[in-house]
Amino acid sequence: MSVDESSIAGHRVLPHTADVMIEAWGLTRVSCMEEAVRGLVEAFADVSDVSATEPLPVSIDPGQDDEMFVALLEEAVYIVDVFGSVPVGVTVEETEMGGLAGFFDVAPAARVRVVGAVPKAVSRSGLAVACDADGWKCRATIDV
Repeated sequence: MSVDESSIAGHRVLPHTADVMIEAWGLTRVSCMEEAVRGLVEAFADVSDVSATEPLPVSIDPGQDDEMFVALLEEAVYIVDVFGSVPVGVTVEETEMGGLAGFFDVAPAARVRVVGAVPKAVSRSGLAVACDADGWKCRATIDV
């Protein structure tokens, strides 16, 4: 867990049978989803001492919260799989149409220390995105 659970925003990585579960929270939907991306990366790579080499744009079409959440996580997995890069930072904002737009700051995978299995996909099983009086919470199981 990167931030105390009582904090405004944070995430934690939980073991899951043959997979990894990411839980995140934040005051806004966007901050919650950004934290989930950080958790996804933390599950397999130590990027604490790695500087980004370039930004890669990300754009998620408007849709249901859970669909946009999955799409954002899948973009991070795609970057690792196709470009051989690891997101060391993420910045997204809600667009006027209700989608998400921003960028992943990435570094070559060769520059990060691998600490777990590389993610392959985002499972729809156990997926959750919800808002309550304390803010937003999201959860995803990541196939590794």
